[in-house]
Amino acid sequence: MKKTLFAILHRHRHTGLWIVTATLLAGNAPAVADELVGIRWERLEQLVVLAQRPGLQLRYVHGHVAVFDAAPAALTDDVHVLFRNSASPGEGYYLVDHLHGHQPAPGVELVFQSARGWALFRLPEYDIAKALDHEHFLYPLPESYDLRLPIATAARPLDRDPSPAVMEWISSVSPDRLRGHVEQLSLHDPALGAVAGNVRTRYARRPETFESTLYIQQQLNAALEGGTVVLDSFRIEPSDSLMYNVVAELPGTDPDAGYYVICAHYDAVGSRSRARHMAAIGETDAGWRWNKHPAPGADDNGSGVALVLESARVLSQMPPPPWSIRFVAWSGEELGLWGSRHYAGEARQRDDHILGVLNFDMIGFNDLAQRLELVTNPASRWLVDHLRATNDRYQIGLQIDLLEDPFAGLSDHAPFWARGYDAILGIENYLPTDSSHVAVVRGDYRVNSQYHSVADLPDSINWELVADVTRLTVAAMSQFGQEQGLPNLAVFTGDAQGVGDDLRIQVANLGVADVSQPFDIRVSRCDTDSTSCAIIHDMPVTSPLPAGGVLRIDVPWQRFGDTVLFIEVDPQDDIEEEGPAQDNSVFQRLQLVPSELVVYPNPFRAANGEAVRFSGLPFFSRVKILSLGGELVWEGREEDQGELSREIRWGATNANGFSVGSGIYIYIVSTFEGEMIERGKIAVAR
Repeated sequence: MKKTLFAILHRHRHTGLWIVTATLLAGNAPAVADELVGIRWERLEQLVVLAQRPGLQLRYVHGHVAVFDAAPAALTDDVHVLFRNSASPGEGYYLVDHLHGHQPAPGVELVFQSARGWALFRLPEYDIAKALDHEHFLYPLPESYDLRLPIATAARPLDRDPSPAVMEWISSVSPDRLRGHVEQLSLHDPALGAVAGNVRTRYARRPETFESTLYIQQQLNAALEGGTVVLDSFRIEPSDSLMYNVVAELPGTDPDAGYYVICAHYDAVGSRSRARHMAAIGETDAGWRWNKHPAPGADDNGSGVALVLESARVLSQMPPPPWSIRFVAWSGEELGLWGSRHYAGEARQRDDHILGVLNFDMIGFNDLAQRLELVTNPASRWLVDHLRATNDRYQIGLQIDLLEDPFAGLSDHAPFWARGYDAILGIENYLPTDSSHVAVVRGDYRVNSQYHSVADLPDSINWELVADVTRLTVAAMSQFGQEQGLPNLAVFTGDAQGVGDDLRIQVANLGVADVSQPFDIRVSRCDTDSTSCAIIHDMPVTSPLPAGGVLRIDVPWQRFGDTVLFIEVDPQDDIEEEGPAQDNSVFQRLQLVPSELVVYPNPFRAANGEAVRFSGLPFFSRVKILSLGGELVWEGREEDQGELSREIRWGATNANGFSVGSGIYIYIVSTFEGEMIERGKIAVAR
């Protein structure tokens, strides 16, 4: 996966922060600046103004500290600068939730430590494992930061009656069974309670965690008679502990119809434990150590795992739809989303047809409201709409709030976003430790004081809330083919992707009836302002599309670079549908990258805003521009190109940013390790 994208998407919930209104649009980020700068802000209006100032690119906010990439001219006298720092090649910045009294590992620089406890490290990328050994839980500093509030929006009105069969299935969800799973995952003997020696650890690098792995595997085997359950192993690095995802499949009737994923991570940490927390479970040490002390993780994330296990049991009772359902328990989430990154990366390499991912992480610590926050990116919004409509139709009674933020990479949904799959996160509150969150302010949530501590025990969980979220999941997956209604063809932003040198369009059927008649799909290429479009491709689709299914349609394209597409599904209205008409078409801006290296335009006529593109590169590639005499003129790294992926752009400037003269230049493209990929010449004309 592209490193820059990883940094954008994997912002973890270790660090509570208030998200306010403003937007950073993809493709329009300011140029990378010279320094990383921490700035103190006092009023919300001041933060918004700073985020919009030329020369400042917002990367992170925690409390009253904002972290920016900064050009020196942007740091005027009215800015309260807390720190300034510059990274060398091969180094990266990482957030740490709390130092817990430990010193940074050798080779790690402590850039900043907040009075609230969180810290910012700079370290060479190859030293991550060493830092983990020192109990530092690292998450890459985002390249961009979106300022947004969660909002509650009306679900799409679909005039359908609930299915009696679905009502019966959701009524079989058992709060007692959910509690039993969490107690087994958190305690050696649930009858004894949280006493000394009886509290489990599920820290991913501890061998004892394999007991929980086997428990999850056994429960899924018992629930899915006729299904398959496998252990998917991986390591953070070759010398590190072996970790396991538990992957189970409830097969559908059509192996080619794809699959949904219902998932949660099962590893846990106790890094925020205090002396009082330790004493309450009979531990005499004042501080928590990963290789010595328990990590019960009842809410985080035994509650999510219990939902996965109970959903598997109940959904196995329904008649099989065409598509399959995979139930997955991830490991390594608390160390950097390692299990889901491993799985999502291999799924993309296999070109798995994943219809949608429902990821649940901390859903039980709320005794103030039966509330669930759903986090989505624009492409996955249809999953949120489906869950909210299901909540209303089946009168489950959840208060569902929405946060649509493409940079909200708090949990195991994020690696699927990074690889172009639709995914959402269900969480009790985004973020669970944020005292300024709107839900806390309005009295719908109290800050989770037991988060990431040994006090995260089963007696702190609202079991009826966990049961309601499980009922929602079961109803959302089981209603297709059970209710009386029509198809609903839909296409959304993000449903067009480059695959090789061609284009792939995803079309969903969000209705409860199959589409068996042919319909058309039309793709137009538009001007950047979307005012003028020309039809490039118009074709009939004859493959059936089952209720709840997603069809992948490959379109010959052979066009590269930045493109604005207008996609229309069933433009002739051949299919009688329910749902809003506007979800049958969408504009989408897309950067299409060739499967092999292409350098264009060459020759290059320099103009403002234009650049030579080295497109179709492997991740982490390098490009050097040399004079004919062999002198280095400019060097670029693939991971430093902002929102771009597998592409480096050279604007015909030297290393100091000044324009180069007309002439012939040599380019060398190489891998991260220095192996040459291609050498050639570029003509620059002014």
